[in-house]
Amino acid sequence: MTANPRTAMVLAAGLGKRMRPITDTIPKPLVEIAGKTLLDWGLDSLASAGVDKAVVNVHYLPDQIIAHIADRGAPRIAISDEREML
Repeated sequence: MTANPRTAMVLAAGLGKRMRPITDTIPKPLVEIAGKTLLDWGLDSLASAGVDKAVVNVHYLPDQIIAHIADRGAPRIAISDEREML
């Protein structure tokens, strides 16, 4: 039997161009749907699946995402800061 992954990557660095003008001042992962941000929906699902650690990459308006994540409990989160384009 295969074990569930313990670590996951959440891609949260996009510009959210298709959601403009909503994403002009807020990154797409922080857009709220049904009272919860898109990022929280994903992270909560990962926690429910038993994921212990999530790596969240940031690029567009990264400080907002980092501040939002600071208040979370599970899963543990590591930031992959990708402010500089490769």
